[in-house]
Amino acid sequence: MSRLPVSPPTAIAAALIAGGLALVLAAPALMDGDAWRGRIETEASALLRRKVTVAGPISLRILPSPAVTLAAVAVEGTASLDRVRLGLSLGSLLAGRPQLDDVVMEGGRVGPLVDLSLRAVTTGESFAISGSARLWGKSATLEAKGRRPTSTESMAPLKAAVSLPSLESGASFDGSFGKGALSGKLDVSLASLARFTGSAQLPDAPLSAQAELRLSPDEVVISDLGVILGESTITGSVVASLTAPALMDVTLRADSFDLDSRRAAISAKTEQPKSATATTTATPASQPQQTAQPSPAASQPFELPHGLAANLDVGIGRLKWRGETISNIQINALLEGERLTLSQASAKLPGAGFIKLTGSMVTPEGRPRFDGTLKAESRNLPELRKWLSLGSSAAPIRGKLEGKVQLAENRLALNALTLDLDERRVTGMISAGLALPIPLKAELGLPGLALGFDGVLSDGRIDGGASLRAAGFAQAIRALAPGYHPRGNGELAVSAHVEGANGLITLTDLQAKAGEAQITGKASLSLEGQPKLTANLAGNAIGLDPFLPAPNQDKGEESKPRRRTGYAAPPPPPIIPAALSSGSSSWSRTALDLGWLQSLDADLSLEAKTVTVSGWRLDQPRAHLGLAKGIADLDRFSARLLGGEMAAAARLAANGLTLSANLKGADLAQVKPAAGGLKLEKGTLGADLRLAAAGTSPAALVASLSGNGRVDVNDGEVAGFDLAAMDARMRNMENLGSLLGLVQAGLSGGKSRFSSLSGTFNADKGIVVSRDLTLVAEGGGATGIATIDLPQETISSKIAFKLAAPGAPALGLRLDGPLASPNKAVDINDLQRWLVEKGLGKALNPKGAGESSDAPKKFKAGDALRGLFSAFGKKKE
Repeated sequence: MSRLPVSPPTAIAAALIAGGLALVLAAPALMDGDAWRGRIETEASALLRRKVTVAGPISLRILPSPAVTLAAVAVEGTASLDRVRLGLSLGSLLAGRPQLDDVVMEGGRVGPLVDLSLRAVTTGESFAISGSARLWGKSATLEAKGRRPTSTESMAPLKAAVSLPSLESGASFDGSFGKGALSGKLDVSLASLARFTGSAQLPDAPLSAQAELRLSPDEVVISDLGVILGESTITGSVVASLTAPALMDVTLRADSFDLDSRRAAISAKTEQPKSATATTTATPASQPQQTAQPSPAASQPFELPHGLAANLDVGIGRLKWRGETISNIQINALLEGERLTLSQASAKLPGAGFIKLTGSMVTPEGRPRFDGTLKAESRNLPELRKWLSLGSSAAPIRGKLEGKVQLAENRLALNALTLDLDERRVTGMISAGLALPIPLKAELGLPGLALGFDGVLSDGRIDGGASLRAAGFAQAIRALAPGYHPRGNGELAVSAHVEGANGLITLTDLQAKAGEAQITGKASLSLEGQPKLTANLAGNAIGLDPFLPAPNQDKGEESKPRRRTGYAAPPPPPIIPAALSSGSSSWSRTALDLGWLQSLDADLSLEAKTVTVSGWRLDQPRAHLGLAKGIADLDRFSARLLGGEMAAAARLAANGLTLSANLKGADLAQVKPAAGGLKLEKGTLGADLRLAAAGTSPAALVASLSGNGRVDVNDGEVAGFDLAAMDARMRNMENLGSLLGLVQAGLSGGKSRFSSLSGTFNADKGIVVSRDLTLVAEGGGATGIATIDLPQETISSKIAFKLAAPGAPALGLRLDGPLASPNKAVDINDLQRWLVEKGLGKALNPKGAGESSDAPKKFKAGDALRGLFSAFGKKKE
């Protein structure tokens, strides 16, 4: 290890004077100077306590003035001088008392000073030195004055100064020297630290420093150090030994640093007019610029100093960066036995967090190896991510990281990684090489879920392959959403080629398989500002049922969990409370979690061969979904449903949704919908609807449902009554038996073919009303009205059947009660009047009532009819 360059030019001059005098005493004999080379080197080395050699010739002269010239003078580890000339007084020399008049140093270097040109003039015991040199490439002037210690003194006064006019900077010393030692006050003043060092990364701010300096052949001590850099203050001390074994102790404390102001200054300086930039950077086409990529510093051979023991204690109170404050920065390290032990490098971070690194480093054969432990924690991850520009999602809230840091074979790895994010834990490893292009590798896992990446980083761009695998997608879903339990399971495998640069991550050759579902395509994720996901995907026959919530998974909370969908949400806005307070309802009042709408923007396109869910099948679905500012827009959706063409659009926000849909040519025979005891067995369906709802829970959405629509069914068949049979019986109504036959044939079951069934509806506050239901069928037709209360899940409807027989009365049917199984009742008023007109009313009177008045007869006939039809109107169990 090289020694510190601590000997100033004045000390070297004094040593050379002592050695030169030995030669001057023999001048009258005009002896060859080489004979005195050893004595000069010995006495100068003893004075400096460093080896001094004179490699060049030594020449003497008497006239016109006595002088001794030494060439190629070197002081071990400190100086290398081209020529040193010692001028003597002729009178004192003739009197036998040789005395130096001046000393001139020309060429060479002393420490960082090169191209030296110094002259020292002596007057008795006093001397003055002046000259010039180059310091770190800049012209410098040097001045010093003092006197030699007398025989009774160990130290004598010394003042010295060095100045760099072009940098408006300088340093001065005021103290004493003697016997190779210095002691005094050191002052340094820099107009700009950045200009002085030539580094734009350092603050462009004035620096002033003061310290007590004590230098001896054995050690250098800088105490009471005080540095003012801009608005920052640094205090501390430095102690270093200059003899073996080399020891050093450094203690520094800084109150604060503001890196933001430095970054702003750099940005302002680097902004150049485009025209000027183009002019200065243009190169001839025949001479293209080639910029070699330097390897990272850590990949270069590096060795810790041999034979040096050092202790470092550095602390910074506050560091402002990116608008936030990093506080309590502390670095404690010990270098001993060619091993650097980092007892701590720690700091408190924004987001109520901290980070701490400990470990040790060795450098065998110039290859650094580090083994340590990294710990980090944050109690407010959203704030920390915002500070680091890593998104603004409200979750997770807390995070804790622990891992083993290893540096070996030019690769830095974080092994045995444990990352806790709220209730989730991620384990695994990540590593990066230290040569360009930088190889990157990551293997991370959640319970039941494994993620991997293998690629490189070059020119700020990531390129590689990524994968995500799980034995079952159910475990993967639960790893991300612990409370969600899908109905099915199956292998999960996702792979893609990943490229990332400038805040944009692109996935190509994307292939995903979850159970039987397969998806391919490409996607990208922009992390600039609000994250945005863009994807264009295609799938095979996708069944959604395995991914839906398992039945009764939240039985303790919900009476009918099958109606639960979605997720928990932020505090709900005011909603329309219709029907929420009356009766009982199975609609969930648990708020849907739609917070993910705010977490990112999206632009998604999807097409598949088929999509099936809950028995419904969509063929050739095509969809485009946009998500921005917390609102999801399904602006395009098309598919084939039940053999017909379907088109739809929808919008979903945190407090409501809208839906419009159109269906043409659907074959009802594939689904056979039923309601109120009636079932559509056949028919071609056309429908058009527009709906809107507000709220944050299923119950609130249903209670606020509004909109309108129209339904048309052509060439169909309805099960539950037989109009053709009723019409035939009505045409042959002769007695009570005929009436019983009509009821049995028409209302106790059977089917009716129809040419059209149509109606419109309006919805308001969850209540759907239709007032123009119309049926045109064989044997007659029907008209009706219906009211469906969705919040209470009830129906109230009236249907009037009109047979084709001339003059046939209308036969009414009422459906009231629960929507799934309403009560049926027959309205016989028109039939009753028709029977009386036909003279069949008497046949319905009980035996023995023959002579009663008309009113009692009519009443009794009605009672008989009601009793007759009641058996057919009972709800089937």
